[in-house]
Amino acid sequence: MTWLVYRLAERLWFGLPEEIIQYFVSDTNDSEWQVIGDKWFFYLVAVGLLCTLGMLGVKFLRKQSAPNPQAQNWSLGETMGFICVGFVPLVLLCLIGWKFILRHTDVIGGYGLLVGMVFGMLFYTVLMLLAHAVSPWRRDLYPKRW
Repeated sequence: MTWLVYRLAERLWFGLPEEIIQYFVSDTNDSEWQVIGDKWFFYLVAVGLLCTLGMLGVKFLRKQSAPNPQAQNWSLGETMGFICVGFVPLVLLCLIGWKFILRHTDVIGGYGLLVGMVFGMLFYTVLMLLAHAVSPWRRDLYPKRW
């Protein structure tokens, strides 16, 4: 078991496998494409976590400022719409990171940007669904049917 944890930590610490990273970059001919791909991938994970925490914080504040307990209950449509609103800052942060922070638009390219945005959206959506599943807000997303 310790060996497995060590190998996983070693793999994550020294970079992800080439098979995964090559999907996040367009130009694998550059000598530094793996390093740039690792940075891009970890940037996307950080952006997904940041957007998830930010949107959960906004939801918490909106629920706390509700005028009555009935207004604290959100419908499934409201919750799904709120989750979709979180795509806007995620896409903006991906564009900013791609153009200004990483500064390797030639290696990541348009394909890497598109794949990165889709990955970021999926990662964010999974985190939001899991957060709702384990929180007291689970009835907003998974209402009782009886």
